[in-house]
Amino acid sequence: MNNALFLVPLIAALASWLMIRISIRSIFWKNGLLARVKGPLAASIASALNKEILNSSLLTQQLTSEKTLENAMPVIETHTDHFLNHKLKEAIPVISMFVGEKIISQLKELFLQELKELFPSVMSQFIGNLSQSGSLEQEIVLKLHTISISASRQLFYRRFGQSIRNIEFIFAAAGLVAGFIQLAITLLILA
Repeated sequence: MNNALFLVPLIAALASWLMIRISIRSIFWKNGLLARVKGPLAASIASALNKEILNSSLLTQQLTSEKTLENAMPVIETHTDHFLNHKLKEAIPVISMFVGEKIISQLKELFLQELKELFPSVMSQFIGNLSQSGSLEQEIVLKLHTISISASRQLFYRRFGQSIRNIEFIFAAAGLVAGFIQLAITLLILA
């Protein structure tokens, strides 16, 4: 019997480890899998994100909530004041002769009340138009295309490095077991 037969399990383990290592690393090669599917992958991810984000009831609830309007009210009030006190009087000077501070204050209150009632429906319509326009999806695709393959590789290994090492170990162990089985079968045949 040849002692070289006892190298079979080690060679099988090494071959299995190398196969999985090269397979995973080939994903990120210059002409590897990721380079070939980057465009369709980016489009698929963008489409899924677009559907999930814009069709999310949470997003609609957040954007149409009273809290969102309350957060925006100081800016809206400032612009409304500026419009009623300055721009309106500049655009129509005759109004300044007939409209005093009390009427401007009433107009402001009326305008802000109407805005509070319109805000949820305007935001819902805005979200609907945004999802139908596809502009968010296009922006996501553009952003995904700007991510380089080397940056993707670094991110992947930083996030999944330990899992990859575990998979490589499992493949090496499976190769070792397969090698021992081959050795046992070979020894049985030779015996």
